[in-house]
Amino acid sequence: MNSLTDRVRQNLVHFHQWTSVELVPRSLPWKNDRLIQVLTGRPPNKLSNDDQEEEINGQNRPLMEHILPVEMSQYKEGYLTLECMDKIFNELCPNDLNRILLAIVNDDGTVLYYFAHKGIYKPKRN
Repeated sequence: MNSLTDRVRQNLVHFHQWTSVELVPRSLPWKNDRLIQVLTGRPPNKLSNDDQEEEINGQNRPLMEHILPVEMSQYKEGYLTLECMDKIFNELCPNDLNRILLAIVNDDGTVLYYFAHKGIYKPKRN
């Protein structure tokens, strides 16, 4: 696990109180010989109102999420392209996965989380 992935894992476990946060055993080589790694984990609560839940030990729990750690500098310089996201969805995630959580790590250590969807996602109505 590299320092970026480890920083995101620690943020999820210790600050946001996720459980079962683990590194996906496969990685993807990308630009400048960098390896793209994806984490999986279970949030303490649903991340969106339309998320599914599963029953574990008699309790409803949110489904496992896939998290892609990205440095802010990589995000700005075009490192994360549509081609890259397509490869991530096809090679590092299950076939039925429709979204991934981007964990964008800033230079000061803060982590921002955004959804990235596979294909076009219809916005929710309030």
